[in-house]
Amino acid sequence: IPVRYNDLKKRVADTMLDAPAVMLNTPYGDSWFMPSTESYVARLVKDAGGDYIYKKNTGNASLPIDLEEAYKLTSEADMWLNVGMANSLDELRTSCPKFSDTRCFRNGSVWNNNLKTNVAGGNDYYESAVVNPDILLRDLVKIFHPELVEEDFVYYKQLK
Repeated sequence: IPVRYNDLKKRVADTMLDAPAVMLNTPYGDSWFMPSTESYVARLVKDAGGDYIYKKNTGNASLPIDLEEAYKLTSEADMWLNVGMANSLDELRTSCPKFSDTRCFRNGSVWNNNLKTNVAGGNDYYESAVVNPDILLRDLVKIFHPELVEEDFVYYKQLK
């Protein structure tokens, strides 16, 4: 796993591609929780050749931001990932109507980590991705730089 992860990370770094700005998550109540720049998800985004858009949180935990700041960040993002339970852009529009006019939403650059769910709603991302960071990285590279990955997605799907 570490060999595959590091090989792919190096291939991305050696390619010197433009890094898309990446927004994460959706609101929870009146707040939007943003991971630290030191979190595993921010590290994965960076290793996959993305640029995590929220630089203010350098601590060791996610921090809430208000919806106005989240809207500004989402408007500036090229990609929007990990959008809660949404299975389609229509579902995301229903849960976050104000965000449907952002560039990443309009361009269809919205991806969710719920490709593999069971009938009861269980999401394999939360079960097996933690022990398969190489596969998770591969999915993210395929989102940010599809020319570098041939394999099919395992955890992510583009919302339509």
